[in-house]
Amino acid sequence: MRDRPCKWNEFPKTFEPIAYTGEAENAARAAGWTVLHLSPMESGPRPWFQRAAPSGDSSTPRLYLSAGIHGDEISGPLALLEMMRQPDSFDAFDVTMFPILNPNGLASGRTGTKSTSTAITETLDHSKRRATSRLTLGRFEASMMLQEDYEGIGAYLYELNDTLDPGLGAKIIAAMGLHVPVDLRPEIDEAVARGVVISRRDLISKLGRLEDRPEWSEATYLTVYHTEVSYTIETPKPFPIKARVKASGPS
Repeated sequence: MRDRPCKWNEFPKTFEPIAYTGEAENAARAAGWTVLHLSPMESGPRPWFQRAAPSGDSSTPRLYLSAGIHGDEISGPLALLEMMRQPDSFDAFDVTMFPILNPNGLASGRTGTKSTSTAITETLDHSKRRATSRLTLGRFEASMMLQEDYEGIGAYLYELNDTLDPGLGAKIIAAMGLHVPVDLRPEIDEAVARGVVISRRDLISKLGRLEDRPEWSEATYLTVYHTEVSYTIETPKPFPIKARVKASGPS
């Protein structure tokens, strides 16, 4: 850990979890978010945030956001931090946000480690058992996980969506395509991609019923217990970090 503070608005190529979480918590409190914590990891704390829409309307859609589950994917946490610094980004929603689920993985810069599995398990246990918080997650109109493909040639997304506008995935991809190329291959990660979107139907064709798999992804868990609509966006890691951060959220 370097002694000098890290300026996250410079979009660094390396990631310092403690510096990041300090800035994220400061940004959250300044914008009126409630700051809570999952159990910490060796490399740093794991804050999560909640904020209601300014309207106070009980019918406001509820949105779940997360990032930082894989250790070599830093654009998602940085994008969520940038969005928190633009509070009107979320004015239309009641938001629950987990910006750094796996500080151990992010500190090492590696994915596929034990820390990834631990982060997923502890997050899902948290949402199921309320082990670390006085608040429950409840139901969401939609969830979105911000991830990256380390060998990606363009942006794409996974869509588990049985209720909302079926064209929403294409709209998300169009917005991402303003900043990075989109992956137009008919097959991505050995699954059929229709218009750069890998759907539940095509995932089932590849993997079988998602709920029957021995290990659940965050998206699978959420669609079973907390929402009927889930998007996992993937930015192409070979492209510049500034472009990937913008493609993940802030304009």
